[in-house]
Amino acid sequence: MVALCCKGMPFLVIVAVLALARASDQQDDGIPEPESDDVLPTQQQISQMHGLIDSNKDGKINFFEIMVFSDTMVLTTARQHCSQILEDLESGSVTLEQLKTDRLSQQMSSDGHALPIEEVQHRFLLADSNSDGKLILEEMVPLFFPDLNPVTLNRVAQFLLTSKDQDDDGKLSAHEFLSGGDHGDKDDFARLDQDGSGTLDVRELEPLEAERHYVLEAMEELIDLADKDYDGHLTTAELDAEYEKISESRAGQDFVAWAEHLAPSQESDEL
Repeated sequence: MVALCCKGMPFLVIVAVLALARASDQQDDGIPEPESDDVLPTQQQISQMHGLIDSNKDGKINFFEIMVFSDTMVLTTARQHCSQILEDLESGSVTLEQLKTDRLSQQMSSDGHALPIEEVQHRFLLADSNSDGKLILEEMVPLFFPDLNPVTLNRVAQFLLTSKDQDDDGKLSAHEFLSGGDHGDKDDFARLDQDGSGTLDVRELEPLEAERHYVLEAMEELIDLADKDYDGHLTTAELDAEYEKISESRAGQDFVAWAEHLAPSQESDEL
């Protein structure tokens, strides 16, 4: 699935990587790795994003406004991504047989590898809301972006649990979770273990498979860092004062990804 290629990589950057892979017609076993050096946001980009996030135009942004903006960006970009898939297929819908191909199956996977055919079929049936044997754009979106549908997200978490549950007890021990080293570390396990049971059930695994969870964490850290008067809001002056730290943070990467994604449309609006 697009959202899960790398938990530290902003959603729009992942979509860009997939677009480059499609353009170069790569057919290897995994999704291309991102560039190692992150592009840092400029102060101008952060200021521009502040203005767009500020929905009531009071010169300040709060956590709620940030997350509404982020959710809107994700949904818009998800639709654009699925539209591109349909355009490549020269069709208004996608079938189960088309989803079984490695290129599309990889994009549904949390590790960039093709899913088992049985799992592709299961997710297809969940997405096919009218049972007509094909998926139109709106049905496709949660299939590739499970954050946008709780049923799909639960299925993705269940697949992860089953794939790592060595003793078939319906939950993951720390040893099982860490096996393979491809879905998190000890800190992730401790954070996800909400009830302190020493194991993870499917509900506790859902945040790991949700890109939105990492945006939430990043924006909470941003407010903790920059909100110097503790009013729950951020001004451009507060963001400017912590620019260096913000530019190197996950929140900074989200800001630059949003800015670069919006840049073409903003330029066209000015023409």
